[in-house]
Amino acid sequence: MEEQSKYAFGVDVGTENVRAVALEIAGERVKVIAYGEAPNEKGMRKGIVTDLSGPAEATDRALKTVESMGGVNVDAAYVSINGAHISSEQVTGMIAVSSNEGITRDELNRLEDTAMSGRITTNRQVLDVIPLNYTLDGQSGIRQPLGMMANKIEIVANVISGLTPSVDALGRAMGQATLRVLQFIPTSVAAARAVLTEKQMENGVCVIDFGASTTSVAVYDEGDLQYVGVVPAGAVNITKDLAISLELNTEAAEQIKLRYVTADFTETGKEITMRHNGETVTFLKDEVNQIVKDRLEDIFAHVYEHLERAGYAQKLPEGAVLTGAGSNMKGIAGFAKENLKMATRVGIPGNGLSGVVEEIEKPEWATAVGLALSMADDGNFSGVDDEKEHKAFSLFGLFKKKK
Repeated sequence: MEEQSKYAFGVDVGTENVRAVALEIAGERVKVIAYGEAPNEKGMRKGIVTDLSGPAEATDRALKTVESMGGVNVDAAYVSINGAHISSEQVTGMIAVSSNEGITRDELNRLEDTAMSGRITTNRQVLDVIPLNYTLDGQSGIRQPLGMMANKIEIVANVISGLTPSVDALGRAMGQATLRVLQFIPTSVAAARAVLTEKQMENGVCVIDFGASTTSVAVYDEGDLQYVGVVPAGAVNITKDLAISLELNTEAAEQIKLRYVTADFTETGKEITMRHNGETVTFLKDEVNQIVKDRLEDIFAHVYEHLERAGYAQKLPEGAVLTGAGSNMKGIAGFAKENLKMATRVGIPGNGLSGVVEEIEKPEWATAVGLALSMADDGNFSGVDDEKEHKAFSLFGLFKKKK
């Protein structure tokens, strides 16, 4: 008897584009049935919503494409969240265990609340709590204490949070697009789900999502998310630097970036002439190289600072995996390797997926694919009614995800 299909959706709300992916899950088979993309022409700056209508309209257009292609109704999804306001903080807590029948889910929830008390300020919204280690009556290294016996339990956890106004604004924009948010996930964390293996996360690895206006970092070690940080600069900053330095408009600068920029920066002494909107544009390749190199060095210097802050600079055996549209730049992996002093590769989503995967096997689709996969992992299938509690976005805040 053929197993009934279920559906999971991911919506990556970027400053420049909104990308959405629909997955059909039937048993062990995961199939990409639709994808949609729409330019986000207004209303966001460096990952932050500044006008609800812009991302709402772009999301609506992207979802209409998905619904038309896949023949599905996208009413709920996992959605990306970005911006320098996203942060992670390690917290600790301890409680006495009252149950004589083993540690319960309620006690684990109470332990998390105790650990966060006084550590997460009132203007921040908790997005996720990742337990890193439990200690039962002095015995540390426990990964899952549910059902175990103890008199006292302690926790070390990584708390991911964002500024409440920014989280709320993104939720309201999705509400205007008639989309129910089941979970907000930071961009780099979602991308990690699509491009990393469990072995890499166990050994130590980071994902760097090189987007249009932000560059997000997620560090994994011993199988858990250890750190999240965001650099408020991305590929668009390269375009703006070129426009200012070469005295061009941003459209011409973007064409130069897409056609002539590579991250190997070999000196050529070559003069390049191109046509743009009926005008002739002439520039030196070496001058463009220097402009781009300066910006890339600045961005990856800030990435390195995040790795130092996390305590993992040059300490990740599996190195770095690049995602995001900026990762399409030729030679970027080699440049990142040199500047971060670790092995680096570009991550492509789609491994293990069937269906219409060809168009989404690009680094800029990693976040949307990872969001949909995360929704499927959690069993939050759209249109499926069961006894599982769905933690949906509320206009008055997010319910924190319980492990």
